[in-house]
Amino acid sequence: MPDLSLPETPTTPPPGVSVHPVEGLGSVERLLAGVDVGADDLVDPPLIESAAATQRPSVLETADGDRVPFPLLATDASVLGAMFSIPLEQAWALLPATERLVPLRVTPRRAAVSLFAWQVRRGTYGAYHEVGVAIPVLLDAPKPPAPAPPSLWRDPAIGYYAVELPVDSERVAQAGAGLMGLPHVVGEATMEIGERGGRATLALDGSPTAELAVHLGRWPHRRRVDLSFQSYSLLGGRIVRTRYLAVGDGYRGRRGTASVSFGERPRRVQRLARLQLSRRPLELRVVSRMNWIAAPPEDAGAV
Repeated sequence: MPDLSLPETPTTPPPGVSVHPVEGLGSVERLLAGVDVGADDLVDPPLIESAAATQRPSVLETADGDRVPFPLLATDASVLGAMFSIPLEQAWALLPATERLVPLRVTPRRAAVSLFAWQVRRGTYGAYHEVGVAIPVLLDAPKPPAPAPPSLWRDPAIGYYAVELPVDSERVAQAGAGLMGLPHVVGEATMEIGERGGRATLALDGSPTAELAVHLGRWPHRRRVDLSFQSYSLLGGRIVRTRYLAVGDGYRGRRGTASVSFGERPRRVQRLARLQLSRRPLELRVVSRMNWIAAPPEDAGAV
């Protein structure tokens, strides 16, 4: 799992973001003191409590005046996901014009794309759904990484660049865009998940926009899975990195099938509908119990 302990020197916040330190040590109870929705369902209580305690509490303020306490926390959540391969040129087309973010290849001419849905029932932002499309990337690769399946990705600089990230919470959308430059848009989302799979849907402006369905094979092997990751995004012409420690009970592997469909509107999803997804997914995730904690976003330098 990535190291979420505080660095020896304070990290630099993204452009336009101010940091207000809060006295005292962090804890799950303290970080969610103002959240009255739902109940905690901790998969690994010592891990989450330890991660919360090693992060100095702070409040980040956006240029528009939105204030968000950090670290972010989700103590009752689920995730549904499928990763496919796409032509390498399509992956490059979805990334910003920079050589610092390089798409990971699974074959010499194909990269990867992740489609996922989160359902948070209790956390810093309260309850919400999020549906996303992201490209797995490497930051500042000294040379193009060799092709490899997701199960062999080990480089700590690997992360996910969010291409689209609709949510059904205005508060999440404003904070994510202002603090990290995430491509949030507010829509209507649903998610159903069980031991054998699940389904997530998205509608924008009242029009069905996307649907993700995952079906696992017989007798899926459920286990404790490390889902930690880091995300990359753009804000003010700078790359923003956010580190997440995440753990869950569920399935992560290749035994199953997944289908993805996109609507005809709005125009921004048409580029996703043209993606040439592989017939079989590279990886599936069906995790009904999940927790995560996110360190404050940090400035990773100019594009």
